[in-house]
Amino acid sequence: MSSTRPKPTILFVPGAWHLPSCYDLVSTPLSAAGFPVLSVSLPSNSHTPIPSFEPDIAAIRAALKPLVESEKNVVLVAHSYGSVPANEAIKGLTRREREARGEQGGVLHYVFISAFITPVGVSLMDALQNKDLPWFIVQEDKMLVRPDTPREIFYGDLSDEAAAKWVQRLVPFSYQCYHGKTRYAAYGEVQTTFVFCTEDKAIPISVQEGMVAAAEQQGAKFGRVVLEGSSHSPMLSRPGELVEVIKRVSEGLSV
Repeated sequence: MSSTRPKPTILFVPGAWHLPSCYDLVSTPLSAAGFPVLSVSLPSNSHTPIPSFEPDIAAIRAALKPLVESEKNVVLVAHSYGSVPANEAIKGLTRREREARGEQGGVLHYVFISAFITPVGVSLMDALQNKDLPWFIVQEDKMLVRPDTPREIFYGDLSDEAAAKWVQRLVPFSYQCYHGKTRYAAYGEVQTTFVFCTEDKAIPISVQEGMVAAAEQQGAKFGRVVLEGSSHSPMLSRPGELVEVIKRVSEGLSV
């Protein structure tokens, strides 16, 4: 990338139960390399439940829209559940859509880190056939959910000490967000890269591959990065590799 060409802003969206700090090991070196970075805190990740994923969509869009309207290019990075509200938030803000209107700036690349790809009209709970995962601990009123075995599910390739640190930082997640149906498939409107995690216990590799294949059958195109041996949380266990992926897509290079 030319030294005179502004680097795109990297906007990070965490998954369920995780706060923005989960990206610190990736965002800090990117910032040191001259990339503006911003992380969204999702309202669904809180002890106070929300009734739908709409506040999450609004939070992402509130971070994204000012960047785009100031004609900045943005690389959006979403992990796990984070891609579900991010899909909705991107609508109308991709660089392709803005260029068609004679406007500058926009989302130029969308990076999925072992993240959900839900077709239009489908919710995550639909995709799960309305069955809770076996490691869900769902509050009786169906408003909050916690993971039963987060060390094994999220952090299998971290040391015991590091895993314990991140388990302590987890917060409850708003269960009703799983029922929000996708209205917009952003992955069909912007360049995308999917980061596959082969030892993911939250979203098994077979599910990751199936989601990408189904989206590609509908016309989407994904760049592919495979992190052999990675758990669900490569931003904690393999941050250097994610930094390089994000740098490459920011420069318009293939991965």
